[in-house]
Amino acid sequence: MEVKDKIIIAQDFGATPGARYKSDGQFSGEAFLLDLLLPKFEKAVAENYILLIDLDGVWGYPSSFVSGSFGKLSVNKGADLVLKHIEFKSDENPMRLERIIQEIKSPKKK
Repeated sequence: MEVKDKIIIAQDFGATPGARYKSDGQFSGEAFLLDLLLPKFEKAVAENYILLIDLDGVWGYPSSFVSGSFGKLSVNKGADLVLKHIEFKSDENPMRLERIIQEIKSPKKK
């Protein structure tokens, strides 16, 4: 499969990812999931391609954001399907990749 779409979080969503829920404030994991990640992910699955997610250019990723977006996607869609259709990129901090992939493999079910 090839990469046919991408999300640059800092550019397409915001440079300051926030808390878990929309009710917690701006740039929440829930807002990212519902407004950006889920629609693009579902299109990637339907059309059988990879969605590239660029994690660079942000201040950091709170665990509640990661859990509320990537973890929730994994709970709802399954880790294997998520990892089949999403590829991550981070030149600034490779640890981000590991944290997010670990969350997808073992999501906290909140």
